[in-house]
Amino acid sequence: MAQRLRQSARRRPGFNLVELLAAMAVIGVLIALLLPAIQAAREAARRSTCANNQRQVAVAMRLYEAAHGAFPPGRLGCDDEGETTPIAVCPPGLPADRKTGASGFIEILPQLELKSLYRELAVEQGGLWNRNVSDLGWYYYNPAKVGAVKRQVAVFRCPSDTSQAISDVYAPVLAATGSYAMVHGTLGPGAPGYAKGAAKYENDGMFKYVTAVKAKEVTDGLSHTVLLGEVVFADTWESTNAWTYARLNADALRTTANMLNTPPGGGALVDRQNGAFASHHPGGALFAYADGHVGFLADGIDPAPYNAAASIAGAD
Repeated sequence: MAQRLRQSARRRPGFNLVELLAAMAVIGVLIALLLPAIQAAREAARRSTCANNQRQVAVAMRLYEAAHGAFPPGRLGCDDEGETTPIAVCPPGLPADRKTGASGFIEILPQLELKSLYRELAVEQGGLWNRNVSDLGWYYYNPAKVGAVKRQVAVFRCPSDTSQAISDVYAPVLAATGSYAMVHGTLGPGAPGYAKGAAKYENDGMFKYVTAVKAKEVTDGLSHTVLLGEVVFADTWESTNAWTYARLNADALRTTANMLNTPPGGGALVDRQNGAFASHHPGGALFAYADGHVGFLADGIDPAPYNAAASIAGAD
């Protein structure tokens, strides 16, 4: 009996080297076939989270509008570059705290259940992102504000965004980056008749310098007008996007003058910035509309409907 068992064991088939290599090759092929599907599933999940983030921000904008009778301004204060601006909006001799560059995203923090962060930023007390470092009350001398400017807000970040969480573009100020920017309108780099003053204060989108847009002014319809879109490389000078800061063609204010996904440093430029919306999602980018819904605009969209979506009263 023992002899028969030993003979059976000796005859038991096993893998030789060729068979092992063939099995490994088959496994490699299967992994190569599955990997794109896994990556696609991950991107679908990231895109879904991004859309949900934008939807929350859009709803917060609507809640702010319901409470205050208008959407927040894109930039809460004036600047002092000297271009012609409406006297009623930015009269001469404004104090430093009225020259704040704070973005409209700060105004909706209470609607996003972030009241403590809103209080720490305290724009109404000495301003925020004041243009001149020498202005009395400049915010950088306030430790609470400096810390708040570096605070990441999860709902302002797309999981597909590869930007660094903190930007040193405005060093010594260190600022938290964001993945979204408000729609300033269609008047941006390369647009016919482009002028800085008009682009800042008289643009045709939902968010301008100082002036708050009312829902009744959006005659193109809230469901047809975009509130915000995506931004890439927020930690670079060419596409800087500190969510607390609003500037012409950069940070929290962008336009549709350059086409969707025009790369940073490309297209028509002003001060090395093109003000374009862009995304890491394949094939286009997500935008939130003024009625609260989120849509996907594809790469290569015709300029006419793209600009029409960015304007509030173009009868388009």
